[in-house]
Order: sequence, then C-alpha cells, then structure tokens
Amino acid sequence: MKGLLTVVVLAGISAGVFALGTFRRESDGKPLLHIAEELAINVQVSKPEQKEVIRLVQAPGDVEAVLEVDISSEILSKIEEMPIEEGDFVSKGDLVCRLNDERLRAQVESGAARVGSLKAAVSLAEADHEKAERDLKRQIRWSENNVASVQEMLDYQTALKRASAILEMRKQELTEVEAALKRANEDLKRTVITSPIDGVISRLNAKQGEVVITGTMNNPGTVIMSISDLSRMQVRTRIDEIDVPLVKAGQRANIYLQADQDRPVPGRVLRVASKGIKPTGRDVVTFEAIIEVMSSDKRIKPGMTANVEIEVAKHEQAITVPVEAIVHRLRKELADDILADFDSRQANLGLSERARQAQYIKVLYVMENGKAQLRLITTGIADSKRVELLEGAALDDTVIIGPYRSLDQLRDGKKVALIEESKKEGEAQPGEEEQAEPAEQAAAQKDVPEPSEDEKG
Repeated sequence: MKGLLTVVVLAGISAGVFALGTFRRESDGKPLLHIAEELAINVQVSKPEQKEVIRLVQAPGDVEAVLEVDISSEILSKIEEMPIEEGDFVSKGDLVCRLNDERLRAQVESGAARVGSLKAAVSLAEADHEKAERDLKRQIRWSENNVASVQEMLDYQTALKRASAILEMRKQELTEVEAALKRANEDLKRTVITSPIDGVISRLNAKQGEVVITGTMNNPGTVIMSISDLSRMQVRTRIDEIDVPLVKAGQRANIYLQADQDRPVPGRVLRVASKGIKPTGRDVVTFEAIIEVMSSDKRIKPGMTANVEIEVAKHEQAITVPVEAIVHRLRKELADDILADFDSRQANLGLSERARQAQYIKVLYVMENGKAQLRLITTGIADSKRVELLEGAALDDTVIIGPYRSLDQLRDGKKVALIEESKKEGEAQPGEEEQAEPAEQAAAQKDVPEPSEDEKG
C-alpha cells in the first residue's frame, strides 16, 4: 500500500510539472517553468584521408669526409719547407712538407763509415779463423806421428774457438750497424712528406720553422695537417636509444644543414653502432650512426652541423586522421563493453593487474546524429601531423578533432555541435555572455555627457 502511494505521488508531481510547463507569461509568452536542456559541446571535425604516411627518426650530427687523413711527423725535426696552404687541392704523391734533414744525413754518413769498418773487421776475423783451422790440422797430423804433445794440441783447439767467436762477434756488430744505417735512411726519407690521397688541405696546424715531435703513448704528437677527400661525405649522427631499433642500414634520410635548412640533402644509412655511448655527466644513451651523403653538393663541408631525418617506415594509401583526434582515456572512464574489447586484443601480452589498471587507452570520437560516439582504435605509424588507423574508423566517418578543451570534456553519447554551425545560428560561444555586459556598459557610458566645471563644483 505504501509503495502504491509513492507511485501515485510521483505521478502527480510529474503531471504538475508538465502542466506548469504549458502555462506561459502574458508579457513575453515564455513558459512559467523552464527545464534546461543538455548543452551541446562545440567541436571541430574532419574526415579520414587515405594518403602516404612516413615515420621519421630525427638525430643531430656532424658532417665529415669519408676519407680524412691526419698527417703527422714520424721524427723529431724542424719544418724546412711547406709549399701548400689550407684549402689547396693536392694529388697523391705531391710534396706537402719537408723537414730539416742535416742531422739525419750525418747519421747516414756515420753509419755507412761504421759499416765499412766492420766489414774490414769481419774480413780480418775470417783470416784469423782460417789460420787457426790450418794450425790445428797440422798439429793433428804431428800428434799422430807422436811429434806434438797433448798440451800443444789443446792450445791450438782453444785458438780456433777464439778465432770463431771473434768472427761471429764481428758479424753481429756488422748486422747491428747495417740495421742502424737502414733506420737512418728510412728517417731521412721521412723528412719528405707527401700526400697519401687526392684531397683538400682541410686543416693546417703547423707553420714553416716550427719543430714537430713524434707521438707517444701519452702524447699524440704534432698533427701537421689534415687532408680530406671531399668527393665522398658522411654525417656522424647520435640516435636516441628509444629510436635505434627502428634504424637499419640502407634506409633513406634527409640531411638538413644548419647553414641552409630549407634545402635538404639526400642521404642513406650506412651503418649503426652495436654498442651505445653514455656521455660523461649525462644519463642519455645514444648510438652512433653513419649517414652517407648521396650528393656532390658544394654546400657540404667537413665540420658542419646537421640534423638528419631517417625514414624508418613508409605506408602508402593509409587511412589517416590528424594527430589531435587521438585521445587517451583511463580504464575507469570507459564502458565495460569497450574494456572487454580492449582486453581481448591484448590478452597475449601477459600484463599484471596493476599494469592493466594504469594503462591509458587510445580512442577517438566520431560524430553521429549530433552525438559523440567513442571508438576503440588501433594505430599504425605516424608523422608530425597524421596518424595511421589500422582499426576504429572508416573514410566515411566524421572524426572529432578538437578543440582540446572539448575533447577533454567529451564522453560517449554526449551531444555535440559544429563550431561553424553554432556561429551561423548566432548562438553565444562560451565566454561571449560575460564579454557582452562590459561592452554594453561602455556604450552606455559613452552616451552620458560629462559634467561641466560648475556641476562638478
């Protein structure tokens, strides 16, 4: 009985509200009771487009020659002659530097004289050795006839051994001096430095009259100059560890020079390092990649800074939408049927419950019959403006792309209206009512005349 009474009371209240809604004021004809309708969210829309999408990986780098040679001195000496200037082109075998050779020439002459002396000493030792052998043979014949004593026989054997040792010692000394002479001749040749390649003097570090030193383990020595083959150039880039799995040898690239960023230079990935580098004092790991320059553009010079865009993926005739159309929602913001569909798609990932609850789910909204309909999507590759849709929308759908504030407020089934249509119908946009009142007050104040001096007094 009590339940029936409640139903009757609610029905009466509803009838009364409906009746009040039918009565209108005599002054303006508006209803006495106004029930607010759901306000539509103003949105912007776009149609999916079928077009090419290219995924890019960007990386900074430095331009360098593929073949660059640092010319250093292999001996300690003073630069006697340098017939080239920085920027000069040299061919292989051309003289680029001549060092002072007076000391080395003296060493060669001294070594040659020492070799001659030791050759004479070897000849003398050989003669002594031959004599010792003859004396020993004669003594052996005498001992057979009991003419020589045992002591004399031993003395002649010792004399032969001594002559053999002296001969061997003179031969070793001769070998040592000949090696020193050969080394002095090689050093003498090193005073004349020629270009090992065809190229351009890209850097000149020493001048005529300076003393150059050789390198050691702790001292790199003097680098006199660098010669670069400018016919083949490359860019040594640093790729972030997040992007490096996407980069492969042979991929196309565009090189943008800091000196001219409007005209890219074509390139190609030559190789990617297998081990990352962590700069001192930083936690970022990068991988070095070599980008071959596929052009003979004269603008490219060693040492330039460049930004490289590598094409890691390319899909033609892909269904795409603007990137701003993609919205991320928490699980608790979505309906159960959407969550069930999403969980079935990633069932093979083996995620924990905690990881699943923390997930952000990619969705988009399409406009159907004046309402926003949520779609669960699967995305492919993307560029800076558009995202490939593998699943979730078709070319005939009307996708809601903004504004950002409206996308943030959107929910499945919400009433929406196009911004362009609302402006044509004269509807006040958010914030326009607040702006109208100050404008009317300003117009009213403009029509009121200012008081005269007497009135002010």
